Amino acid sequence: MRLPTACLVTLLTSSALSLSGCGGTQAAELLVTGDSKDIHERPEDAPPNSPKRPALLVLALDGVGRDLLYDMLKQGELPEMARLLGGKGSDYAHAYFDERYLSTLPSSTAVAWVTAFTGVPPAEHGLAGNEYFIREKRQFAAPVPVTFHNPEPVLATYTDQYVNKLTLAPSVYEQMRERDPHVSIWVAMHQLHRGADRLLVTDRAVLADAFKAFLEEQITEKLARKDSKAVYSALDEQVIETVVEELSDEDDPVPDVLTIYLSGTDQFAHVADIGPDKARRKYLKDEVDPLMKDLREALQARKALDNRYVVITADHGHTEVMDDDEHALAMDDEDDPPGVLLKAGFRLRPFQLDVSEEHDFNAVLAYQGAMAYVYVADRSTCEKEGKACDFARAPRFKEDVLVAAQAFYDANQSGKYVKGMKGTLDMVLTRKPKAPREQDEPFQVYVGGGKLVPVERYLAANPHPTYVDLDERLRDLAVGKHGERAGDVLLIANNGNRETPEERYYFSARYRSWHGSPSRQDSEIPLIVAHPGRTSQQLGAQVKTALGDEPYQQKLSSLLLSLRLGERAARKRLNAQARRE
Repeated sequence: MRLPTACLVTLLTSSALSLSGCGGTQAAELLVTGDSKDIHERPEDAPPNSPKRPALLVLALDGVGRDLLYDMLKQGELPEMARLLGGKGSDYAHAYFDERYLSTLPSSTAVAWVTAFTGVPPAEHGLAGNEYFIREKRQFAAPVPVTFHNPEPVLATYTDQYVNKLTLAPSVYEQMRERDPHVSIWVAMHQLHRGADRLLVTDRAVLADAFKAFLEEQITEKLARKDSKAVYSALDEQVIETVVEELSDEDDPVPDVLTIYLSGTDQFAHVADIGPDKARRKYLKDEVDPLMKDLREALQARKALDNRYVVITADHGHTEVMDDDEHALAMDDEDDPPGVLLKAGFRLRPFQLDVSEEHDFNAVLAYQGAMAYVYVADRSTCEKEGKACDFARAPRFKEDVLVAAQAFYDANQSGKYVKGMKGTLDMVLTRKPKAPREQDEPFQVYVGGGKLVPVERYLAANPHPTYVDLDERLRDLAVGKHGERAGDVLLIANNGNRETPEERYYFSARYRSWHGSPSRQDSEIPLIVAHPGRTSQQLGAQVKTALGDEPYQQKLSSLLLSLRLGERAARKRLNAQARRE
């Protein structure tokens, strides 16, 4: 079985795995006990927290769709999570369940969470996907690698601020601190933690290169066991254990804002042979829900739930796919998307994190599950093999961009270049390119022969009932000062638009489930807000005001600011930010 790279950090931090010869006693101790790291220096004369405002607990669940979570809560299958929300059975008098909230596009981990915790769309914060290309730096960024298996960037998120550095907009924590400078913020294992006081991790001292051989040699055998769920649950257990241990120190004030990220539900869904819906239901019930009791009791022991909003949300849903080479549009030069570019005359960047500055590639592929980004250079700057291309320049539309778009269009229509690509794509999108930092044009649907059709008009003629707000969410992804990071050509696989796994394709190595599409199944995500002193109606009014008419994922920051600071103060802060932008 293949290792999902997004799961590497789980396996690196799992106490269930033997560490013999792979890091020594100190690393093993960190794996078992967890650790915390102060990442914000508070002035010596500053109070330890800011308790006069309502506190926040944000529970960030990876890979949990709205319908699944809401059904389990209302059917009584998650009794401990219900208690955390103040619910009894199906009665949630002090909780509001939003029915409109949508993931960003692509509906995938890294881009979704950064969007949620900055309050701006990908074209503004610059982190365009699980992996993407930064043209002006010729840098391949991979907060959650898909096209290669290297734990380095995953670990660097916790050891070297990797996602923090890639994110080009203030986090919601930084925004809170501007208005409330003494706020105390803890973040447990979440990728974006810039502006927090304390990062709680299970594994910050372990370096990727020390464990690379261990991963490659032993993980496959571990995951092949029948109960692979235990491997994924180890991290979630340790995350909560670390939080509970920190909360138990009565000399340390409880944080005003506590964000906890639990990744196991998503990881198990990718590989479980029972399918993503049954896998997530089982994981939430067996693994996540018992942890909610430990968390609730630790907070109650400190009287830290009396005036605290509990917010539960997720990043994306899941769609079942076939675990075979036919449906996995992977990285093979002959039979997969790379073959299309190579046979159309492009020189493709290797699938690895770093390449030489002198490498002469003139095309780049980045995978997002149900979507893929294609970047091309102005090939007039590097016609001869061996000459590095200038990607800081915009490519030529006709000679570079349309050549790549036509190649994928033909491959999809007739199997030209790569027979196995025929019928795999729902849409090929492109646009006239802009140089980095210029305002990018929206993507349009490429229909062959150099012709482009606006997305809205194309959908009117070719209805996609399973897609939700495709045009608007594509604009959030690709129209802005960093919109070029979504590529020159964007491919959407036949995935979320198809009814059965046998009809679905995905950009990655083989798995049993993926996400990233514009479909409701991948995009409709939970947003639950609870407070013991508020009715569900009052909470609903707060949520609806924050989300407005476009209930997209970036609105989570607006909501958290309004819950913490009050609607008026949050609105003033957001207006000031908009003026600066």
